[in-house]
Amino acid sequence: MIEIDGSMGEGGGQVLRTALSLSCLTGQGFHVYNIRKNRAKSGLMRQHLMAVQAAARIATANVAGDRLGSPELSFLPDSITPGEYSFDIGTAGSATLVLQTVIPPLLAARKASRVTVIGGTHVPFSPSWNYFEEIFWPSIARLGVAGETVAHSFGFYPKGGGRVGCLVQPAEVLAPCLFRERGRLNRLRIVSAAGNLPRTIAERQLQAALASLRGELERGLPMDVETREVQTFGQGTFIFIKGEYEHAVAGFTGLGERGKPAEAVGAEAAREFLEHHESGEPVDPHLADQLVPYLARGTGSSLFRTSRVTSHLVTNLLVAGYFLNLSCKLEGREGCPGAVAITPQP
Repeated sequence: MIEIDGSMGEGGGQVLRTALSLSCLTGQGFHVYNIRKNRAKSGLMRQHLMAVQAAARIATANVAGDRLGSPELSFLPDSITPGEYSFDIGTAGSATLVLQTVIPPLLAARKASRVTVIGGTHVPFSPSWNYFEEIFWPSIARLGVAGETVAHSFGFYPKGGGRVGCLVQPAEVLAPCLFRERGRLNRLRIVSAAGNLPRTIAERQLQAALASLRGELERGLPMDVETREVQTFGQGTFIFIKGEYEHAVAGFTGLGERGKPAEAVGAEAAREFLEHHESGEPVDPHLADQLVPYLARGTGSSLFRTSRVTSHLVTNLLVAGYFLNLSCKLEGREGCPGAVAITPQP
């Protein structure tokens, strides 16, 4: 059984989620201790426990330590079973992170699977649904992942209740990727939305983002902009900015919160996009770590450049090395642009 120190790397839930994915995929059991040791409240939280339970159902795993607050977990998978799955986190825990945990193993199933998750779709410290659908999913589709995404409703902190999911088709092999350059910025897409709150909040978020972007980007750049009222169980707002380049896409989300001006939400999302844009690199810092489990089982060598090396990227490379025979090379310091080369070994 593979032993993993959960405090390594970013020391949060990423260690556990990636271990669960690759354990199911390879059939290797693992024991992780010091779960989320680097967080203010360590141990398994609701969304991490749901990721464990989801992976266990899909791989008929034997599990010990799967309880709230647990600092350690043992996980021994059996065979992957395709099917119709529904998981209710019960809080505003991230639905997209649960989906990202189960997609890699379901690619190795014999038949297609459909997964629905109820929880938070636009919550802090996780990919928003817009990012999942418009950046993450098209990026793994380029590697050979087939299926579709669906959103029935959105969920914000603290009530959650969003309902989203995806259809995952089997994929025996995945292609490597080369993201060395992104080319010219062809278009910006901006969606600003409010759920059970005045539409004017979404409009103010949008105007603040546009003011920041138009001052920095070349004039005449095509922009698709939209304000939207979304179906949600509670209340919340978000803004999503998508950059469409010749050879890449990048996305950034701003989330509203009580007491935070709408203008600050829009300006922050714009600033994050501009920091990425000015780097000249193709892969945004969020996508970089999310690609690792897929490139690690690709058919050849992959290379990508990212606008910022993050602790999540470093962590995923470390965890992947526990389960798969890989040659990995990371150039660049955390917080700076960098490059990653991944070559699966026979």
